Amino acid sequence: MSNTQPGLVGRFQSTIDRLWLQIRIVLALSETEFVLRAEKGSFGVWGVLFEPLALMMTLLALRILIRLKSTDLLNPVVWLICGVALLYMFRKIGIKALTGVSKRQKFFFYRRIRPLDTLLASALIEARIHGSVLVLVFLSVSFWNWQIKLDNPALVLVDFLLTIALGLGVGISALVIGHRIPIVKTLTKFGINRLVLWTSGIFYATYTLPGPIRPFVTWNPLLHSVELLRHGINLAYPIPGISLQYLFVCSSLSCGFGLLFYFFNEALLLSDD
Repeated sequence: MSNTQPGLVGRFQSTIDRLWLQIRIVLALSETEFVLRAEKGSFGVWGVLFEPLALMMTLLALRILIRLKSTDLLNPVVWLICGVALLYMFRKIGIKALTGVSKRQKFFFYRRIRPLDTLLASALIEARIHGSVLVLVFLSVSFWNWQIKLDNPALVLVDFLLTIALGLGVGISALVIGHRIPIVKTLTKFGINRLVLWTSGIFYATYTLPGPIRPFVTWNPLLHSVELLRHGINLAYPIPGISLQYLFVCSSLSCGFGLLFYFFNEALLLSDD
């Protein structure tokens, strides 16, 4: 008994050490890529944040120009950034995974660095960038109006984390399947990408849609993510047909299948030219 317990403790400690090592590898890869992005741009770190900010301002101008119907329950800038930040983060994590492995092939010379580590590092960078943009815009608008309104911070945080998991799961699945069936890469980049754009709730609030039309867009878990974020900021914001449970199930399934596909096909990704 006394010999068994130290053995179990040793194996547990060894597992913790390996897990901590992989976490440090992902953090190091994330910092390396972030620095490289900042060095490539003309404005450094601010240049990394400029892309999603520029997109948000363009869409805001478009929304004002065509006078899209939305809601008075949220500031229009905050309402829009909720959709832009989450959609853009999802697209960056999911779509970028299709080419992210081959661009980092040189890292795989080190035995401890695996393709999954580079994908997790990219997801961490996108989460940092778009989370920073979301917080920056929200605080700017709040100070401009002299009112900070955030009714359910826990829902906002959980929703943000589930969106990251959703994008990562979809990205890994598309990456692996795309290596087996190349046409999937094209469909993901051009077809599914645009379909998700128009059903993600950037240009409309779900409750403003007629009841019979809602099922045509509520299949998209990203719509649930966007609307839940808006609801977390103001609980008076109505979200008919939107469910946190649905988003959780979709995120869990996408990550589960993505990791399953990955571990059965890791050798294929390592041999990518």
